[in-house]
Amino acid sequence: MSRQHIPLKDITIGTKGWTAKVIVEAKAMPRSSQRSPVKYQRMILRDSEGTKVQATIFESDIDKFSDVLALYKTYYISNAVVKTILPQHRIAKNDYQWHINSKTVVEEVTEVYSSISLPPYNFVSFSEFSKYINSDAYVDIIGVVIHAYPPREIPTVNGPQRIQELLLVDQQLIPKILTMWDQFIENECAAIVKIIKTKPIIAAYRIRIVSFNGIFIFIFTVSNGFIYIII
Repeated sequence: MSRQHIPLKDITIGTKGWTAKVIVEAKAMPRSSQRSPVKYQRMILRDSEGTKVQATIFESDIDKFSDVLALYKTYYISNAVVKTILPQHRIAKNDYQWHINSKTVVEEVTEVYSSISLPPYNFVSFSEFSKYINSDAYVDIIGVVIHAYPPREIPTVNGPQRIQELLLVDQQLIPKILTMWDQFIENECAAIVKIIKTKPIIAAYRIRIVSFNGIFIFIFTVSNGFIYIII
């Protein structure tokens, strides 16, 4: 039976006793902060009106919710901690973020007719990358991983940075390089490498496209990106 809930746009720091109905639209793997050993997991939640909110789970609460808040499933959520979020840390178009902790109540919506459907993703074809080279635009892509190169260090203005590159092809068999940085190497990339022989299909969201020597296109993942293994 459907429960009473309010739209995400009406939930602010001062809102009391609220319940929201949301779908998990994006969910990153757990990782540690660059400035501290604090472990966190980030996700994007969306309601039926299309409003999104960024939510984060910390430390031991990550294990508590490991079997719930699954990607593309719908949930009733209440009693999350609502906080403001600085523009530079904002992934979703929302002035607020949620912290999900042990006091947060999460209930899966099991009725199919009550679930929230996902909007269609607009994956960019590899042949269209030239439109986005060296711009501030974020794009979503999907492709088959056919090879994983060993991790290596490259010089940057901030000093040496560790990267790992994956060779992808799309439906047109156009090859491109997906460059993984920082904790994407230990988390998402490590999971992909384990099944590389199966030629997994992956989707990458919120990435930027950068040209290199005018020959190859390197897709740089960013700290606010999401990468999923589909098959």
